[in-house]
Amino acid sequence: MYKLLMILTSLVLLQGCAGLLVAGGATGGAMATDRRTVGTQLSDQTIEMRALHRLGETKPLWDNSRLAVVTTNGKALLLGQTPDDNGRRQAEEVVRGVPGVQDVFNEIRIGQPVSLSVQSRDTWLTSKVKSTLLAEKNLDGTKIKVVTENSEVFLIGLVTQREADIAVQLTRNIGGVAKVVTVFEYVQSAP
Repeated sequence: MYKLLMILTSLVLLQGCAGLLVAGGATGGAMATDRRTVGTQLSDQTIEMRALHRLGETKPLWDNSRLAVVTTNGKALLLGQTPDDNGRRQAEEVVRGVPGVQDVFNEIRIGQPVSLSVQSRDTWLTSKVKSTLLAEKNLDGTKIKVVTENSEVFLIGLVTQREADIAVQLTRNIGGVAKVVTVFEYVQSAP
C-alpha cells in the first residue's frame, strides 16, 4: 500500500513538472501569436497578479471562496465560487479597483468552492476543448484562451465573428461541457 501511495504521489509531482515545462514553452508561443501587443499582454498579466493579490488580502472572502481572474485588454473575467452574493459583489469591487481594469465580467457562482475532483475534471475538459480548437483547420486555436470552471467553459480572446462561431460550435459539441460563455472582443479580420 505504501509503495502504491509513493508511486501515485511521484506521478502527480512529475506531472506538475512536465506541465510547468510545457506551459512555459507554450506561453512564449502564445505571446507570439496573440493579437494583443506584447505590452498589452504584460499589462493584462500584471492586472491578474494584482487582482489575485488584493483578493488574497480580502479576508474572510478569500478563505471562504475559490476565485480566479483572467484579463484580456484590461477586461477582467472573474470566476469561481463564493458562499453568498455579498462575497460576489465584494470580489468585483476589489478587482474594479485594480489599476488598468477597464471592465469586469463577474461570472462568480454562489456556492461552496468546487472539490479537487471537479477541478481535475475541469482541467481535463479545458484540455479537450483546447485540443479541439487547435486541431480545427478553419480556426487558429492559439487566438483563444480556454478556462473551465465547474463544467462551464469560458472562451476568451480577440477573434473575428467567424472564429467565434466556429469555436462556440466546436466547444458545445464536446462531452462534459455544461455551458459555453464567451468573453470575446471582436476584430474585423484575421491578420
